[in-house]
Amino acid sequence: MSRLEFIVASAVLRLIGMVAALLPFHADRVVLATARVPVLEGNLLHIERAIRMLRPNLRISLLLEPYGYGLRAKVAYALRLLRGMLLVRTSRYVVVDNAYLPIHVAPHGSGTTVIQVWHAAGALKRFGVDTVRPLAEPEATFLHRYYDLVVTSGDASRGPWAAAFRTPIEHVLALGTPRTDALLDAAAMAAVRGSLLAAHPRLAGRTVVLYAPTFRGRGREKRVAGSLDARALRAALPEHYALVLKTHPNLDARAEATAGYDVVVEPTSELNDWFAVADILVTDYSSSIFEWALLRRPLVLLVDDLESYERDPGLYLDYRREMVGTQVVDTAGVAAAIQADDFDLAAYDDFIARHLGPCDGTASRRFVERLLTD
Repeated sequence: MSRLEFIVASAVLRLIGMVAALLPFHADRVVLATARVPVLEGNLLHIERAIRMLRPNLRISLLLEPYGYGLRAKVAYALRLLRGMLLVRTSRYVVVDNAYLPIHVAPHGSGTTVIQVWHAAGALKRFGVDTVRPLAEPEATFLHRYYDLVVTSGDASRGPWAAAFRTPIEHVLALGTPRTDALLDAAAMAAVRGSLLAAHPRLAGRTVVLYAPTFRGRGREKRVAGSLDARALRAALPEHYALVLKTHPNLDARAEATAGYDVVVEPTSELNDWFAVADILVTDYSSSIFEWALLRRPLVLLVDDLESYERDPGLYLDYRREMVGTQVVDTAGVAAAIQADDFDLAAYDDFIARHLGPCDGTASRRFVERLLTD
């Protein structure tokens, strides 16, 4: 967002906010908002389900407002934000999983509680306003302001998340990540596994290697990792291994080379669903590492650019000493790690205790019972 775009958008949204102050306030309304994807998923989906079960008296409004970088996408996004501002200013609870402009342009009323649940677990790569390279304007001014509470996955991430979200650490609560509940629900995982295998029968009976890297760069400059040569990996592994690619939902999937994969997953598909069929995860600096750890399955980290990633955006963990999994620097290393099958799964227990202690399968229930009072 340019400085001019921010000035115009914030002025209009503040005006809408003043109008909203004259409208009826809805003490029974919960707003679930995201600027990432056009569908309800992840933490917000699990919170929505828990609200319907535990607080059926609360009304739910959805703000699924993905941001775009083209002119048409920006205009459409701006128009949708007008409704978002009205709902934010007239609702008792607002739960977000990303930055959301109507929250950040000005303080909300005392009757509204804004809760940030973020879309990722743990504290791995530096993010928000706590990156090694400072944010540029106008993001440095407005991003991640005016949260009342922040909910994180465990005690180890409270400090980093307080810094990333400009929120006092006493307002950062380690209640667990709601989306991890499904990973610890054996029946739910079995159902998802059956559905995915029915849709992709070529995976049945094979050892599934899931490649799910995070992006590089920021904003409009986000790009694919480009570190794995899937064709070379396919040639190095026996046929009973199946290779699955899951690109990051914020990237153009067409930018990723797909040759060599048995299955290429839709970018908007839920990554945690694919954990139900995956036997080995190959990633890099993705926060999915935390959620994968809960399953105690083999992990390969392809981190050929570790030193540069430590410089920008920076990491909260020392990958060389604190990270689980097997670290490699090229495709040959990935193949060797998979075939050696010598993964230290015993290290996961301490890792989970530090970063995911409250992720016990009841995080969604805990969120609703603790924070959304009648």
